[in-house]
Amino acid sequence: MKASNPIFLAQSDTTAGFLCKDYKKLNALKGRNLTQNIILTTDSLKKMQSFVRIPKKYKKEVRRLKQTTFIVRSKTLINSLATRIVVGQHSEFLSFFNGLYSTSANRHKQRFSLEFALTCATFIVLDKRGLKEDKSSSIYKIGSYNKKRIR
Repeated sequence: MKASNPIFLAQSDTTAGFLCKDYKKLNALKGRNLTQNIILTTDSLKKMQSFVRIPKKYKKEVRRLKQTTFIVRSKTLINSLATRIVVGQHSEFLSFFNGLYSTSANRHKQRFSLEFALTCATFIVLDKRGLKEDKSSSIYKIGSYNKKRIR
């Protein structure tokens, strides 16, 4: 593993997950297609807006909704990018980065395994919540004029 892109294992506001600057590394780790879309997490709307354009009518909602992921049009990529602002204890860790790609700490389409998660992580970020599987975030796709619930 490259030391320049370590894989962090941390409990997010929803479930235990891997975080890394390289989304292809996370997809390979989980056994997924390397080009599969993945969630980009940040700790603030300001950081998120350096990656994506949030339509004005949804900015307040994106900033305030907890445990929610939004798929929006990317500024740098041709396709869309799923982004999330994380609040609470996990956001303190994210504040050290512009943004990290995030995915659940399990193999593709399988349940959470602490053994798998611990063997794959370069660094483990623990707090009083420990590491556990929990309900995943809601996902909405937003455009300039409409919003659609995906999960």
